[in-house]
Amino acid sequence: HPRPTERHEDEVVGVEPAVSRYAIGASVFLLGGLSYYIYSEFRPALSPHLPWGGSEPAEPTKAEREARETARRQRQVRAQMAPKSDLTAEEQLKWAWTHPGLYAIGSNEFGLADPQHPGIFPGLKCAVPGLEGRLIRSAAFARTHAAAIDSSGSLFQWGTGFAGDAPHAPRCTLRDASICEVAATDDFVVARDRKSRIRVLRGRSAADTEIDASGAALSFEPRLGWRESVVSMSAGRSHVAVITDHGHVYTAALDASGNARGQLGHGPDAIVPTLTLRRIESEHRFASAACGAEHTLLLTDTGDVLGCGANDFGQLATGAYHPGTTTVPELAPLARLW
Repeated sequence: HPRPTERHEDEVVGVEPAVSRYAIGASVFLLGGLSYYIYSEFRPALSPHLPWGGSEPAEPTKAEREARETARRQRQVRAQMAPKSDLTAEEQLKWAWTHPGLYAIGSNEFGLADPQHPGIFPGLKCAVPGLEGRLIRSAAFARTHAAAIDSSGSLFQWGTGFAGDAPHAPRCTLRDASICEVAATDDFVVARDRKSRIRVLRGRSAADTEIDASGAALSFEPRLGWRESVVSMSAGRSHVAVITDHGHVYTAALDASGNARGQLGHGPDAIVPTLTLRRIESEHRFASAACGAEHTLLLTDTGDVLGCGANDFGQLATGAYHPGTTTVPELAPLARLW
């Protein structure tokens, strides 16, 4: 007698299967889809009875979502920075020319480094969003607002002091191809052009000032001489000083407190109207100016330094000082620094 296995083999040899392979594949697909649907619909009831079942994973909290977004944004902005590798000076220069923009480092509390995410990312290092690809001529940062000029003369402003707490991008507030330098005070942005015009714009939207949204031009008293031009400037909390190529220095108050501590250098009894650049009469020729919050330092062409204004912390290196009371209303030489 043939063995059972041999008889079974004889029976199936040459016999086509009753169900095709396509029908089997379709059945498996349908069963898989049905299983997924049942599991997704009845997952809460089925999970405790399944080997991999258990408690439902908790939805991330708002703080966790914000932390993930912060980490994602940090990775994104850090990728825009120059690589921290062993680039030579020449390689760094080439990298800068192929990645133009404005790169900032800071707390970003007021959205100066990344205005699209103000108030987060302490110690942020990034390319300021909205200025990528622009060649920057000059930039200035105050506490709550900032400004920059690109190669075409477009003046951009940003920061929570300027635009509010909502995410924003740098906004173009002035276009003039001749603008070449910008400075920032607590409430204002000061722009200088190649024609020696000095213009003041609002830096903070909430600033209490007579300057309207379109800005104001500062007048010179007396007027600049023949072929005399402004070559540099500096700004304090509410005053500005400019230097001309003839060695003259002009100072101006931008609001009522601009000469409260004698920082304009015109003497204790001088009455100087706001938004007027008045020349300091001196026998010296000046080469550059540097303004603190409420004091002014001037460098002469012979290397001497003179100063005026607040000396609360000894910043003028002139005699005794006491916080809140020591004022030097006229230019005085810095005789010693220590």
